[in-house]
Amino acid sequence: MKSVYVIWRDYEGGMWHPVARLTYGQHEYRFNYTKGAANKNFIPFPRMTDKTKTYLSTELFSFFKNRMIPSNRPEFKKMLQWSGLHSNDLDELALLGITGGARKTDQFRIISQPEVTSNGEFKVRFFVNGISHLKEEELNRVQNLAENEHLYLVLEDNNEFDCNAILITTNESEKETKVGYCPKYFNCDFRTLLANPKLNKYEITVVKINHSAPAQFRLLCEFTSSWPKKFIPMVSEDYLAYSA
Repeated sequence: MKSVYVIWRDYEGGMWHPVARLTYGQHEYRFNYTKGAANKNFIPFPRMTDKTKTYLSTELFSFFKNRMIPSNRPEFKKMLQWSGLHSNDLDELALLGITGGARKTDQFRIISQPEVTSNGEFKVRFFVNGISHLKEEELNRVQNLAENEHLYLVLEDNNEFDCNAILITTNESEKETKVGYCPKYFNCDFRTLLANPKLNKYEITVVKINHSAPAQFRLLCEFTSSWPKKFIPMVSEDYLAYSA
């Protein structure tokens, strides 16, 4: 069973809230709203207006299908390559989770629920944020990153836009070079895992550098960490089923 969450941005407050979950298993999609959908400004999706109901389908729901590039367009192959996926065993939820399923002037993002590896580790892949705002020397460093290169995380508690921000850097011998930020949707979980570095070892590595891709798809990374006992990712009440 694989799952993704729909994250919605409330324009009134500027905050992001998980409002729905999509799961695929046994050849069936299951969609349900989460408690984040109780926000007074959130409007349920067409034909899925009952927030307490679980919706079932053998095909991908239109809300999600409309966020994927049609497979007969040349851009589709590019997106697969940028995301490190293959058309012969396409995982639609993995593609949506990695790319975010964003549309222009859209207030929704789709994020993957972190996986538990066979070794009992926390693992998630994502495109690095903020590359379009880097300085020229930082952009040059991004372009020269190597696959499997190890990167480092720096907690930016004093970030004026997000007090939970996590900066991604290289570890140069003379100075660190900024290469972007972790997506804010994972910051709380990452910070929990980084809180005890002696017990929870982490790695963040380069999966792919997409030199010709737009900035938001330029750098694909993977974060892995040991999975502490009793750790539950995405633990906020907003992630719980609306009908619970």
